Amino acid sequence: MNIRQLAKKIWLKQVLLLFVIVALVTYFDQLLAKSILIGGLIFLIPSVYFGLTVFRSSSNQSKELALHNMYRGEVGKFLLTSVGFALVFVLFQPFNVMVLILSFIVMTILNLIMLTRLD
Repeated sequence: MNIRQLAKKIWLKQVLLLFVIVALVTYFDQLLAKSILIGGLIFLIPSVYFGLTVFRSSSNQSKELALHNMYRGEVGKFLLTSVGFALVFVLFQPFNVMVLILSFIVMTILNLIMLTRLD
């Protein structure tokens, strides 16, 4: 299995887990579910952008181009994350700030765990 397929597999697991949790929490508290969903999406969208940018070109590309794509992806991921948080604080009211940030942190930790378990 190549790296692109592994990345897609991880993203699909994360999206599925996020939506299952949001569906379960929605039954109890819609504001909490909204905050979890937004925090998870603030992590997932930039993460997918990074992956698409890094894995855009073929595997026989030069090392300089691969490094350039990695830098471009990381800067884009940082900007998308920053803009995501800024937009949420400006556009989406009300929401639970602690739950939103906790959801973002949990998604980040989950991503790290999934990456360390790759064989």
